[in-house]
Amino acid sequence: METGLFEFNKQQMGYTKTGTGPAVVLLHGFGEDHHIFNGTVTILEKTYAVYTPDLIGTGMSQFNATTPITNFSIEYLADSIAALIEYEKIETCILLGHSMGGYVTVAFAKKYPQYLKGFGLLHSTALPDSPLKIENRTRGISFIQKFGDTAFLETTANNLFGGFTQKKQPHIITDFIQSMPAFSNVALHFYYQAMMARPDLTHVLATTTLPVLFILGTHDIAVALEDTIPQTKMPKTAYLYVLENCGHMGMLEQPINFNNAVLDFLDKVNA
Repeated sequence: METGLFEFNKQQMGYTKTGTGPAVVLLHGFGEDHHIFNGTVTILEKTYAVYTPDLIGTGMSQFNATTPITNFSIEYLADSIAALIEYEKIETCILLGHSMGGYVTVAFAKKYPQYLKGFGLLHSTALPDSPLKIENRTRGISFIQKFGDTAFLETTANNLFGGFTQKKQPHIITDFIQSMPAFSNVALHFYYQAMMARPDLTHVLATTTLPVLFILGTHDIAVALEDTIPQTKMPKTAYLYVLENCGHMGMLEQPINFNNAVLDFLDKVNA
């Protein structure tokens, strides 16, 4: 596995790449970095060239303190992924995003469809935040400002996992909390503001000619099944995989089924 660095908008962006074959880019979610896909990368790198960037503000892609970002948004993050694809001279790829990474993926599909052979939402949605979600995120920002990023992430992590995992496999949650990367309060604040401000992009699903992957969890309270199932009927070509006894973290809770779903989608699109 190689590590790469390049500059986007005067910000340093880091990523890993491994394997050979058709390109796939995996985007992590909020409170994660590229390591969340370690198990998936191990499976995919046998037949695909796999790229796993750290979104700006995370891990290898820390903010440049001397160059403040004034236009940070989900679209800004999508622009950074386009810059990565151009930097690596990737002609086309399949882009898959988990949670917040899925928001970036849909924004990318809207603005840069020419780079895509397909895209996927992994426990994610094209809908904007609901008023209740915005209220909860606003409270989260206050919590971060008062108690810090570590306390916030540790407090909210348990809710990302389904009840089955919480009861039967609590070590998965403990391992996740212990492996969470360090974030600045500024980064988490930026992410929350960007997520709250993102628009409704369901029209991208309804108009795309690209195949779209959906992976959902039956016990996901962050991206509810009943809100997301209607979106799976919007694209002309959609692949839906529902993981039983799974919350928001399929790659950790149901790794075999999650990885098989991703690999099946990639193989079908690249056939």
